[in-house]
Amino acid sequence: MAPRLPRRNGQKTGQRLEEAQAPIGYTWADYVEALVAEHGTLAALAWKLVERGLAEDTTSVERAIRRLRGRGQRDGGLIGQRLLRVFGVPATVEAQARWMGTYHSPFGDLPVQLCVDQLRLWDRPPLSESRARVWILLGLAGVALRRRAFDDAKTLLEGAAALVDSPAARIEHHLATSYLLSRLDADVARAEAAARPHLESARNILDAARVELPPADAACFQARLVDHQAFDANRRGDAAGALALYRSLPTEDVHPFASYRRDAGLAFGLHRQGAREEALELARRACEHAGDGGYVRLRVMGLLIVARIQGAPDNAGTLARASAIAKRLEDSELLLRVERAQERSSKHRGG
Repeated sequence: MAPRLPRRNGQKTGQRLEEAQAPIGYTWADYVEALVAEHGTLAALAWKLVERGLAEDTTSVERAIRRLRGRGQRDGGLIGQRLLRVFGVPATVEAQARWMGTYHSPFGDLPVQLCVDQLRLWDRPPLSESRARVWILLGLAGVALRRRAFDDAKTLLEGAAALVDSPAARIEHHLATSYLLSRLDADVARAEAAARPHLESARNILDAARVELPPADAACFQARLVDHQAFDANRRGDAAGALALYRSLPTEDVHPFASYRRDAGLAFGLHRQGAREEALELARRACEHAGDGGYVRLRVMGLLIVARIQGAPDNAGTLARASAIAKRLEDSELLLRVERAQERSSKHRGG
């Protein structure tokens, strides 16, 4: 589900001009409105705080909540902290934050700068003062990885580590950290050794929480785990082991992302075994899965596999398409993959 940007109307007369002109985003007024819709009245909210021993009388709490409505996206003060402690953020809002922070969401396939703008818009109070901020930090870390800004990604993931609590957030954090560590060291053995504990932790959490995760999320996390493990296997020269990992994934199509990972991995492995036609069919099917799910970046990666199987000079048009999409997305990591594919193709053509 794509994030809903709350409306800007409803601002009180006399509200400061700079706040009235603030960018659209989730505000304290939106937060209080959601709490009232769930619990009935401001008085009901105030009673909850009194019952928890966080306030002495409901009248002063109601006044504080009314003032909080005008805080926009500024610090919510003590009353904001207490409301978040007792009520958290609405489930729908956390779901929107999670959509922006999960790698297998189509959000991560939007142009890089658009992702940054949206994440920064939501990284403000009240959301930034709640534990749901973990998804914003994970989203920003994902953008940093796309930009190959590895130091920034490391800092963001360290910040997110203090907030992870749900199984999904823990798995996401471990997978992102594993990916980062696999890119920080050119030595294959050291990189794999550094990333392995995070993959093992992600696997254990997924196994324990599979029944409580939505089936689509469970399938996507499983496909991502296998993809990480297969990447390590391929880097150390174990192509057969990598192919076996992709073959272990379910054959049913639960979610386009998971189906893409399976078929793209199978296509790559079969190509290395010399099964060209079967590999090409799977690579094209992977591109279809990416398109069905709205995954533009995955479509580029799928096109790169198609181009590898086609070989030079037949792959010129496919590489041109992949390059054009990567440029429009302003994705440094994706552009690097395209450039490497073009260089590899050029060498083969020259040979």
